[in-house]
Amino acid sequence: MVSSTSLSVPFLLVLLLCKMTPSFAITASEITAICSSSRNPSFCLDFLKSDPRFASADLAGAAQIAIDVGHTEATDTLNFVQSLVQKTTDPKLQEIFKSCSSNYEEAVGVFEDAKQYLSSKDYSGAGFAVSAALDHAITCNDDSQGTDPSLPQRNENLKSLCSLILGITNRL
Repeated sequence: MVSSTSLSVPFLLVLLLCKMTPSFAITASEITAICSSSRNPSFCLDFLKSDPRFASADLAGAAQIAIDVGHTEATDTLNFVQSLVQKTTDPKLQEIFKSCSSNYEEAVGVFEDAKQYLSSKDYSGAGFAVSAALDHAITCNDDSQGTDPSLPQRNENLKSLCSLILGITNRL
């Protein structure tokens, strides 16, 4: 007679294996699709090639890497804009930079939200949060035209990065 425990162990192993989903690195066709749908395809391709972690990452891993970089970029730009607030004596420019600072504080926060959504496999929530970060970069860019010459490039980089992330999360 076969004991119930000897039958349950193999059954549990099979059940566990069925529940596990294999992860595979992003394919060249997925990269092409992600980058061709982004706002800046050359930025997208360069970005995905620039970090060796992408070579072995699946889509969820790539989203995590890109969201981490986006969070860092938003934080760096926030610090930069806050330094502009401190450096300028022009009250009009101070207001513009304070507005951008507020936008980037929000962007940092929504990237933190995106990390949480991603870790709970709520990919649409992660995409929604990244869309909000994109909106904040657009608003800062629109409001700060004609001010510090390096600010538009920072805004553009974050907008391109957000677009790339959305291309990834839309495929999850």
